[in-house]
Amino acid sequence: MKLLSKLMLLTLPVLAACGGDGKTCTTDLGNLSKSCVANPSYALPEGLWYGSVNSGQSLAAQTIILESGQYYSIYTQDGSFVWLIEGIMTATNGAFSDSTTVGFHSLGAIRAGTLSGTFTTRSALTATTSLFVSPDTTATSFNGSYNATYDTPIALSDVARTWNSGSGVTPISTITFAADGTAKGTQSACTFTGSFRPRSTGKHLLDGTLNFAGSLCFLNNVSMPVEATVVNGQLTVVGVTPQRDRAFYLSAQ
Repeated sequence: MKLLSKLMLLTLPVLAACGGDGKTCTTDLGNLSKSCVANPSYALPEGLWYGSVNSGQSLAAQTIILESGQYYSIYTQDGSFVWLIEGIMTATNGAFSDSTTVGFHSLGAIRAGTLSGTFTTRSALTATTSLFVSPDTTATSFNGSYNATYDTPIALSDVARTWNSGSGVTPISTITFAADGTAKGTQSACTFTGSFRPRSTGKHLLDGTLNFAGSLCFLNNVSMPVEATVVNGQLTVVGVTPQRDRAFYLSAQ
């Protein structure tokens, strides 16, 4: 019994030292050795990312990735909307993917595809989607640099005014935010009303809902959850219906 007690006392410190620091450890009681491996990281590339698209069309890419993994990647040309892809990604050890990406074109086309890529937290990301925009005929790749504005809260007072799309930018849009977060505006044949509030995570996003109307509006009688943000004086509002059959994008200043 005394020998057994001594052995137990000898092994206890070794077992207690296992695990922690983001690692999983195993102990060989035969030679009292320990080996550890790093636990997988499932961190997402959450944030606001700005970059370009690998395309002959000179497209810019703006990507919003929420803490839930939902993302919106918006392609624009000279400020005008061209294409939007949306989905929910997962990530492991700096690599992310989504097998059910949906793309929405400015002319109304909707397509399904995939997304994959890699990232460095709060630094840079690169991604490829199987979707592409004519005249391109192959999978589209894009990149982004992290914008630290994401880490600062945004208040309703920061947007409480009228915003208009820039000269020559399509779709032509206007939106007015009141101090209480209610909003109204127009875009092409659509009018809309809704409300916004700061995102509970304290990030640089407003959660909102917009309700659309207009006999010639492709979103007539549609209610849609949206996200809004302002970076360098540029307002972005983007959303996709829960059915993923309609999308909305607005850029204004």
